[in-house]
Amino acid sequence: MRDDREFDHPLHASRPLTPAPPLWRLAPTRAQDGRNVADFMMWIPGLGKRSEQSREQTARLIREVCESYGGQVVFADINYAINVLWVTVAAEPGLTGRVAQSIRGHVPDALLVGGQLGAMALPAAGAAKTRPRFWKRCRRLSRRALLLLEGRDS
Repeated sequence: MRDDREFDHPLHASRPLTPAPPLWRLAPTRAQDGRNVADFMMWIPGLGKRSEQSREQTARLIREVCESYGGQVVFADINYAINVLWVTVAAEPGLTGRVAQSIRGHVPDALLVGGQLGAMALPAAGAAKTRPRFWKRCRRLSRRALLLLEGRDS
């Protein structure tokens, strides 16, 4: 039986700190019925630095959106260290965009990273002047996120 008094001290770790397993090992590559799945990643700037309440609120909103799609959302993971949300959905035409838009509707600062980035993250009107600079920044952030996901922080 565990003596809870030994875990009361704030500096005592209840378990050793070890790196999390890579996301590619956690995220499923097929649905339970064997069909392929599709993945997308969203970047939520500053999420890891927010208060615990704010992070829990964001996670709750994302969970509600994912649950509203039932079995179509297969997996979701929030990484607070790199401010990234990874979502795996059933491979159905348009589902990735719909889920991402729903998440963005509930968490407005969530930005889709990847092929559909322009549809989700660019300002709607008058963006012609900022697009080249915006795309360069998005590409840099995307590369940085991938390096962090792979464990190669450069």
